[in-house]
Amino acid sequence: MSMGKLIVLSAPSGTGKTSVCKQLLKNNPIWKFSVSATTRPLREGEVDGKDYIHMSNEKFEHNVKFGDFLEWEWVHGNKYGTPIGPLEDVLDDGGTMLLDIDVKGGKTVMEEFPENTVGIFIEPPGDDVPEQLEILEERLESRGNEPSKLIKQRLKRFPVEMEYKEDFQFHFINEDLKETVKNIEKVIKENIK
Repeated sequence: MSMGKLIVLSAPSGTGKTSVCKQLLKNNPIWKFSVSATTRPLREGEVDGKDYIHMSNEKFEHNVKFGDFLEWEWVHGNKYGTPIGPLEDVLDDGGTMLLDIDVKGGKTVMEEFPENTVGIFIEPPGDDVPEQLEILEERLESRGNEPSKLIKQRLKRFPVEMEYKEDFQFHFINEDLKETVKNIEKVIKENIK
């Protein structure tokens, strides 16, 4: 019986990994999505249980204590965790699951399930970190849903997040969303045979 595959999609904040992930799932309805738990209030348009599992701080801490998360992380003042149960179910069923996860969390998943994980790192266009930072700042500001203080925090993390790039098997530059999705989809399909 073939074990399932976990597809880790990681990227610095604002690179577009969530858009890539949504498009991949739309194109491949049979694939599952790892819904992260978070203490962050849901954004407009996000659905509890589908985009994120919203939890109070107390409930989150309870889950941490009982080992219900494979990994969890403080990100920009909120906690995010990856529930371990659904991952194990997909692996047991031979399915494919996408994880839209920050770089540190992605590394943890790859270390935990080395045989069953495909690590994909997505970065913004630009020839070097300063240029990429500029592009990211424009993208984050044009989204219009975050205060500039939070944008600055995200940008500050960027050089650190880029250091994780080499831990991932595959790297993509998200210049054109359609193109990026097509290339990532191809790599996933080659690796889940």
